Amino acid sequence: MLQQLFFGTDMNESGEPMDAQTARRTPESSTRGDLNIDVRAQQEREGAEEREIVFDVKDLSVYYGQFRAVREATLPIREHEITALIGPSGCGKTTVLRCFNRMNDLIESARVEGSIQYHGVDLYDSKVDPVEVRRRV
Repeated sequence: MLQQLFFGTDMNESGEPMDAQTARRTPESSTRGDLNIDVRAQQEREGAEEREIVFDVKDLSVYYGQFRAVREATLPIREHEITALIGPSGCGKTTVLRCFNRMNDLIESARVEGSIQYHGVDLYDSKVDPVEVRRRV
């Protein structure tokens, strides 16, 4: 599920956007101006069970020579959820994605620190074949 926060609109119980005049306030909602942002109630509707973590990124740092392109990123990516990497040009979005299938191994000056686990298997373990990772991820 994609968790959405709309500024200027809100979501009704069926997940459709509503304008700010139609949105209702509830005691458990937090508000910003005239807007209703009811994240807790939405999460409860979606179910309390935890989804399995597919990629578990912990303290990921990526270097190109002396340049640190990614600094200590930690990100769990869960099954059946949409995850978006959003940021300005040059902030490291593509570099992180390249780490998921070990494409940075093909760059001589690249160095990866931290851990990326795929279904509990460390992708950067010396026993893991990078070619097989690229086939499966």
